[in-house]
Amino acid sequence: MKNCIFLSLAIFLSGLLCLPLGAQTLERKTLTWEQKKIDIGAVLEEKGPVQVEYFAVNNHPDSIYITHVTTDCGCTSVDYSKDTLSRENIASIKVQFDPDHRGGDFSKVIIIRTNQDIYGDTLYLEGINMPIPENIEMAYPHRIGGLGFKLSAVNMGNVFTNEPKIKYVEVHNFGSGEVSLEKVQEGLPSYLMASMQPEIINPGQRGLLIFSYDGERKNDLGYFDEKVQLALNDDQKLDLRVMSVVYEYFPPVPKSREEIVPKLGLSETEIDLREISSNSKISRNITFTNMGKEPLIIRKVTANCSCVELYLGKDQLDPEERTILAFTFDPKGRKGIDHKHISIFSNDPLNPVRTIVVRSSVR
Repeated sequence: MKNCIFLSLAIFLSGLLCLPLGAQTLERKTLTWEQKKIDIGAVLEEKGPVQVEYFAVNNHPDSIYITHVTTDCGCTSVDYSKDTLSRENIASIKVQFDPDHRGGDFSKVIIIRTNQDIYGDTLYLEGINMPIPENIEMAYPHRIGGLGFKLSAVNMGNVFTNEPKIKYVEVHNFGSGEVSLEKVQEGLPSYLMASMQPEIINPGQRGLLIFSYDGERKNDLGYFDEKVQLALNDDQKLDLRVMSVVYEYFPPVPKSREEIVPKLGLSETEIDLREISSNSKISRNITFTNMGKEPLIIRKVTANCSCVELYLGKDQLDPEERTILAFTFDPKGRKGIDHKHISIFSNDPLNPVRTIVVRSSVR
């Protein structure tokens, strides 16, 4: 009797395995979204809720309707189209973000399920939440004229050449008059743009200075610490310090091209000069080799101290070609353990920035 039961079960299971794959997999018919991610930028808590709208079209012959929408946070609420969508009809999802006291960057997830897709599409709402400070005086300790800032400088962070970097800077008007930006900003370089939100900041009100830094227009690479000037209303000037690190952008390299693309090889990445005298300059050479199969271009070689002089033999290397980077370190006026960094920027897409560390003990 047991053998008969096992035989019947085996036949049943083998029959399941013979079913066509399509019968075992649920076909997904998803909506086509205009955009799945919306960045609303900086959100000041006192401005209240912010609403955005996502749009999707049904490109399938079958009718589709939204069955369920879920969010990962109580700070987001959703209103959506409940009508049945025939082919080429458009659905609307309205998402409202209500800022709270939890500040910082956020990324909210909204999952949309339909009658044709039980797994769901995922939408993203991103931005920066800026809650109202409890103590205004302490929150903006750095004053430039009548404006208060949280920090003494505008730190743009890492800027890449493929798209401008946006930075939101909180400001508070401690002065007695309104503040706005002049339309023409002659004190800004061409790669830096500034705007104010709201356009006029009244006394006792906070707002945002919005900076856009175009790394491609900068036309240079590396670390920068610059002084810029904004023109305000009533002939006022706002002197600011702007810091940034500009990198060249490279798209991801396919595995099949990793051995073909330009590749910078260094004879040394750490150099220990050991004990040296502060009265004598010291020089060393480093060999650069193009280990790839395409031409290597050295965009820039720079040191983090003017006490290091650099000389590069060639800035373009054919496959397997070599050149010398000669550096001279002047330890005059220094004493004790010392570290210097030499940065090399190249068109090596796998390692576009290489660093050589030079150590010494100056006596």
